[in-house]
Amino acid sequence: MTAINNVLVTKRDGTIEAFTVEKVKRCIAWACSGLEVSPLALEAKFDEFLSEEVSSKSIQENLIMSSRMLANKGEPDWTFVAGRLWTMQRWKETGAYDKSFFDYLEDQIESGNYYGDLVDKIFDTYTKEDIVALEKLIDQKRDLEHSYGSVLTANEKYLAGGECIQQMHMVNAMLVGIPEKPSERFTFVADVYDVLSKRKLSKASPWLGNLRQGGNISSCFIIQPDDNIDSIFDNVKNGALISKNGGGLGVSLSRIRAEGSEVNGRKNASKGVFGWARIFNDTALFVDQGGRRAGAFTVQVPIWHKDIEGFLEIQSETGDVRTKAYDIFPQVTVNDYFMELDANNGHEKTWYTFCPNEVKEKLGIELYNVFGKDFTRDYKKCVKAYEQGKLEVVGKHNVRSLFKHIMRTHFDSGLPYTVFIDTINADNPNNHEGNIPSVNLCCESFSVVQPDQYAHSCNLASVVVGRCEDLKEVMKVARIATRILDNGIEITNNPVEISKNHNQRYRTIGVGIQGLHDWFAKEGKSYKDYKEAAKLAEAIQFGCVSESIKLAEERGSYPAFKGSKWDNGEQFEKYKRNKYSSLDWEGLEQDLNKHGIRNSQLTSPAPNTSTSVFQDAGAGVMPVYMDFYQKDNGNGTFPFASMHLKTAPLSYAKNASRWEHEHLVKTVAEIQKYTCAGISSEFFLDHNKENFSAKELYDLIHMAWRSKIKALYYIRHIKKGKSYTDEIGISEAACDGCAD
Repeated sequence: MTAINNVLVTKRDGTIEAFTVEKVKRCIAWACSGLEVSPLALEAKFDEFLSEEVSSKSIQENLIMSSRMLANKGEPDWTFVAGRLWTMQRWKETGAYDKSFFDYLEDQIESGNYYGDLVDKIFDTYTKEDIVALEKLIDQKRDLEHSYGSVLTANEKYLAGGECIQQMHMVNAMLVGIPEKPSERFTFVADVYDVLSKRKLSKASPWLGNLRQGGNISSCFIIQPDDNIDSIFDNVKNGALISKNGGGLGVSLSRIRAEGSEVNGRKNASKGVFGWARIFNDTALFVDQGGRRAGAFTVQVPIWHKDIEGFLEIQSETGDVRTKAYDIFPQVTVNDYFMELDANNGHEKTWYTFCPNEVKEKLGIELYNVFGKDFTRDYKKCVKAYEQGKLEVVGKHNVRSLFKHIMRTHFDSGLPYTVFIDTINADNPNNHEGNIPSVNLCCESFSVVQPDQYAHSCNLASVVVGRCEDLKEVMKVARIATRILDNGIEITNNPVEISKNHNQRYRTIGVGIQGLHDWFAKEGKSYKDYKEAAKLAEAIQFGCVSESIKLAEERGSYPAFKGSKWDNGEQFEKYKRNKYSSLDWEGLEQDLNKHGIRNSQLTSPAPNTSTSVFQDAGAGVMPVYMDFYQKDNGNGTFPFASMHLKTAPLSYAKNASRWEHEHLVKTVAEIQKYTCAGISSEFFLDHNKENFSAKELYDLIHMAWRSKIKALYYIRHIKKGKSYTDEIGISEAACDGCAD
């Protein structure tokens, strides 16, 4: 950096002083300390910026921008230089570390940055001595471990006014510790703060953004309107309230009568599911998530529903615009019988679709409530009734043609989500109380739903496996996550009553895996090492089950435990049958038989799209997009480098578009054996590959179904003539609106 004369700097307090080269050099040296970058490179960039009059803020912002621009695959640490410089700016602007933690808490509450019934309990729960002791645990330097993208995400999505990252983690830990026994609370809060601040545990976006501001912290919801006006519009309101309070929503329309069905005795009066889908679409569009994120809904119709073909066209550019819904994420639930027919000469088979209301009224059959062999039995009864002239609102399709219609919409948009609903219900731990109609926004979380009574509600966190030393630490973090999430059920501000009912009866939580690819890179493994993925998932499941049993001993089992698969032993039989490790599932089962279990479902790996950026980790269980690239998540563009890029570059070298689907499907299937709910799994199809054809998608869907994967999330397409990086910019509103 050359010497600059006669440059005046306006400081943040309005005073003016002469520009001093040494100050900037010291700042650059501090930001680069311990990182594999040369400060001289940033000094040279800064010289190009100076003019006769500048502000201290503009100097800082230029350094941030310049260091961000220097980041590349060979020197990824520049992303952390930019993060440090931006963090320093926030330190100065907030002054959060310049006051005692006790005074900080008082100021945040008095200013309205922190608010809500839960926040009001802080000073009733924690003494001044407690707060002074907790202050000693806060490690300000951990703020400096975040990249530019991480700091950007924190500033735009998570941090309250006047707050820095470590205060966020400590206050969240204190709030989630409120339900603990006083004698154990301090230790628990200390443990929670430690795993959060070291970024070994990632809480979902609603926790990070809403907990200190009186909001809902559940991530995932599913509602199912019944086939009447009151239920439909009650659930439109429920959807609006859920979105307003930061939740992503699944809406099952499987009970809604089909187009052309009878209404109030008038034949051919029903308009079908399309108008209702449009109303939910507009609700998502206009009721955002507290101004932080756009509303995000997935709307489901089953493969046997008379409106299925029209539903597959609900986002096409042709047809009546009043029936279109461009802002939802369509999902189709597919039964095994349909897949079996397609696999066995589907081009020669006929598939019949029905109106759920007509079938119920005339035959007493509720197709939306039966799955597996029961569905096949009742479906065949409906076909026979149609052939006998007892049903009128019926569609006839060639099986393969209908399957191809699903594929065409995939090629157009990557949607609909394809959900193997019989596999899901076969694994339902609470099938003694009801069924699972559909999946949530990110395809990983689902449980029993009852119209107007229970809305599936799930509370999410993920183990950042790439930062854990070994499986023992993975298990420890999973246990802490389980207790956090169970406490979350007690402290959340439920957006609707039917969510509260579900939370209290089933106590569903979802601990996930953040950055499976990071774990493979650290361990020198790959997606061909299926057993290693299974061992990791088994360790997380064992940790979660262990802690949930301990919680049941302390607080009691979840109310629907009696008669569940946990109670009758089926759940443990699966774990004992599939185990790859020496973990003592038999001994753990004995503990469950004594105490029960606190949570009906415990694991559901989410996509973690936003939180993975905050954690500087891979997103979910799928391969990283690329080892280094420029990412745009709606808050801005920033460089993203894989966690272990410098130490294990070859482990990241093969990007997701070129991974063989067989390995990915097998990996997800192995993880599924130790997962209570589902897994967000997305796949890439590269149309530029030699001899690419639609058969690749056909084979992928069938392979996933045969492997007992429960749902296919996005299927992304790299169109002919496009590159992989072109496709990274695809809208990620679904994952951004839910679990991440």
